[in-house]
Amino acid sequence: MKTQTKIAWLWKGGTFVPCDSVPVLDRGFRYGMSVFESLPVVRKTPLFLTQHHERLQQACAQSRLETGLPPLAGFDTLLRSVEFDAFARLYVTAGDGAVSDRTDNGRVIVFIEPRSLRRTEDAYKLARHPDACIPIFGGLKTANYWPNVAALQRARKNDFNEALTFNVKDELISACMANVFVVRDGAIKTPSPETGARAGVIREWIMHRRAVEELHLTRDDLEHADEIFLTSSGLGVMPVSSLEGRELPSRAIAEELRVEYDREINELAGGG
Repeated sequence: MKTQTKIAWLWKGGTFVPCDSVPVLDRGFRYGMSVFESLPVVRKTPLFLTQHHERLQQACAQSRLETGLPPLAGFDTLLRSVEFDAFARLYVTAGDGAVSDRTDNGRVIVFIEPRSLRRTEDAYKLARHPDACIPIFGGLKTANYWPNVAALQRARKNDFNEALTFNVKDELISACMANVFVVRDGAIKTPSPETGARAGVIREWIMHRRAVEELHLTRDDLEHADEIFLTSSGLGVMPVSSLEGRELPSRAIAEELRVEYDREINELAGGG
């Protein structure tokens, strides 16, 4: 692996060119007016890039960012040039201008950092975040990520790996940085997007392989869960060992899905 720690590119003139900063007048910096997608790059292969590109398009439409996206091939060519395993973030900003100006002259930036998908934990210990969360644009990934980061920092300070978040109706949304699935009596459930849960790429991967109900889940559902697991592009499938100190009786479904997911990404990355 090369020793670079951070690399970024800006889409300009129909190609990506190296960059190292975002202008202070960009409304993505000033007001958090940007959306992004995150994905791993393994053995020069951007995983599930097509799905992430589609979600970035949808996020721009939903948030009314009018800047045109580079074609899928542009991202693919760039990310396949990365010589080490990495995590990539694809940003679209509102660009320079006043609050009410159009957003058709924004910036598209790709930022990567070296990262292996090798896990350091077999399972996560979860907390419940005590404060209600208000998802922006129905749970889109935007630069307004501070509440999620603050909730995660609080959980880590108290020796948990992650925290579950709830909306103002006290319905389960997700973890700070991941989607969540709850299993009871063999039935797999996940929060409905109506709660503010994001339709993540790995969440969708799970739903294509198992019968999953999208529901408005409550704290009672968590108290009676046999199993909980998280999904994200960074984690893949992560079983949960405990919730607020209560040991969960099973990890069976999560472990099965983890094996299937690891096998698929290894095949996608040319590992056989």
